[in-house]
Amino acid sequence: MRATTRNRRRRSAVAALSVVTLGASLLLAATSAAATPAAADGPSASIILGEVNEENGLRQIEQGDGTTAPVTVGGLSARATVQTSAPAEHMYFQVDDAIAFDGAFVACLQVEYFDEGGATFRVQYDSTSSAYGSTGSVNRTGSNTWKTAGFELMDARFANRENGGADFRVEAGTAGVTLHSVKLTIIQNDDGVTPPCAAASPEPEPVPPRWKLKYVEQFGKPIRTEASPWVLDDYSEPVDDFNDDNGDLYRLQLGPEFDAAMATMRTYRQETKFGRDGWLTASLSARESGGRVDDSYTDTAERPSIVTESLKNAGSVAKITVPNHTGGAIIRNTEPLPKYYRIEYDLKTLDFGGLRDGSLFYDGKYNGYALGECKTFYPWVGNPNDIEPADPCATRSVREDSNEAYNAFHFMSILDFPAMPRNLAMYHWHRKVLMDQFSPAPSRNTDGYDVCNSRTGEKYPWDESNRTTVNMLYFTGSLGQSQTFVTSCDRRPVSGVQKSAVELQPELMPKEDYTFAIERTEAGYTLEVSGNFKNVGKQTYRFTRGFIDDDAGVVGANVPIFHYNVDAEEYDGQFNTSHTARGAFGSKTWDNQWPAGSAYPDYFVIGEPYTNVGEGQARIDNIRLYVPKK
Repeated sequence: MRATTRNRRRRSAVAALSVVTLGASLLLAATSAAATPAAADGPSASIILGEVNEENGLRQIEQGDGTTAPVTVGGLSARATVQTSAPAEHMYFQVDDAIAFDGAFVACLQVEYFDEGGATFRVQYDSTSSAYGSTGSVNRTGSNTWKTAGFELMDARFANRENGGADFRVEAGTAGVTLHSVKLTIIQNDDGVTPPCAAASPEPEPVPPRWKLKYVEQFGKPIRTEASPWVLDDYSEPVDDFNDDNGDLYRLQLGPEFDAAMATMRTYRQETKFGRDGWLTASLSARESGGRVDDSYTDTAERPSIVTESLKNAGSVAKITVPNHTGGAIIRNTEPLPKYYRIEYDLKTLDFGGLRDGSLFYDGKYNGYALGECKTFYPWVGNPNDIEPADPCATRSVREDSNEAYNAFHFMSILDFPAMPRNLAMYHWHRKVLMDQFSPAPSRNTDGYDVCNSRTGEKYPWDESNRTTVNMLYFTGSLGQSQTFVTSCDRRPVSGVQKSAVELQPELMPKEDYTFAIERTEAGYTLEVSGNFKNVGKQTYRFTRGFIDDDAGVVGANVPIFHYNVDAEEYDGQFNTSHTARGAFGSKTWDNQWPAGSAYPDYFVIGEPYTNVGEGQARIDNIRLYVPKK
């Protein structure tokens, strides 16, 4: 990306915009747009915005999260985004199909914007790889003048796949944006050389990378988990000593009863590398009770598994099965992810709770749990009165009759350690970002839970859904304990109780599936899900948050994503803290939770990672890792 800026002193129909997209180069014009025409030889479309837009093959669309109002600023007519119930403000545009439609285009996009405030904005366009491919972000300087920027879109599709049938949108967060004009030129070159959108800058600004595929796993070959032994975990190498399975937090809360409870069971783990270069790992965990002391594990009926199978209408897939809530099964990367990446996969089937045909009772299960024996959170509880080593069934149920009962599945999360299934509380202290399904039983208090309808911009109560929704979360703060939900119905991330971004339709699977993706770029972490959703149809949802950002709309709040730094150079120690835990049996302080010089490489997780809650099965396919093009 080449980038410079200039001031606008006169009205021009040619405008330049800076944005971040997959496969898009971003430029800011250093000289007059008239002196540097936008590329060459192809059809073009333009629009001048105002009370009545002047359209020439380019149409501005008003809908849902893209509401605008006419304004006059700096002597020019314009339109400004208007804050609705959506967290980000957008301005949508559609290209006349006679100019470009459903192809593979190289295009120059130019946008004229008013340089107010200090917030950033970007463009998302319908690309060959995504309906919301992203460009790099524009940094406004608050000069209160008109400026321009130009973009080379190298992989535009323009198939009207964005909200409202749009082909691209300007995304401006909660700060909004004011635009005077937009121009798009389709570039045609016989020699394959792409001319620049505008004058080049001698010192280009960094942009999020274009992607190339490094690995893809389509499960055509069996995962040979039977070749890996089940190993007794004696907790001699914990992830942490705070709240890993044998952590001191529980001794502070539960005292001697916790060690007595741990002595009644044994945890076995199994890990198997697979895929090209062994880039993926199947990680399984299972528990046996009764005081076993040997390192064999033979209870195959209760054993979690990850196996390949042929699925009708879907081909070869991986089947993730957790038949008992005391086990876990996940797929993760074997080695740390690169600094910048895109990881994605296709979800083919899902059965970890929720309604089927309007009922939680189906296939001999309740909310995805097998009926019969007790199923409890034992032994990782927070109250000494909830644990009884002589009677594990006395602990609160994960299936029913408990204000904490629920089922769950991690569509995809990013953690700060090479994950293995563990107790749920431990995971809460090591997540960076997450997309999951969280399906409480009716006994749990779900007051305030809701689901976003992105078409209307309104929410509806979660209890009116099929209880199979997608939650998209960022974990912020110095110890990773503040979770913020993002949806199209909220102006900014929301802390507290569950806010679901959209509702799945399990009955459509596997004929139709859902694609989940997480990106890490210089702009931060992006969460993405695509598919055919209830109430809104086929959509793609993308939310990006900077590594250090503002969750509450307070400029300068500097709220970090927990342990965002994958290398030491990204972080100066500013969020380092100690943590003190207190319980009925004492207190303990853990120092240097995020010191300078630390690094927390990224590991993704797909599956059911908790060993004291969660039961069911899911099928996945086409795990793909993209890395930046050089």
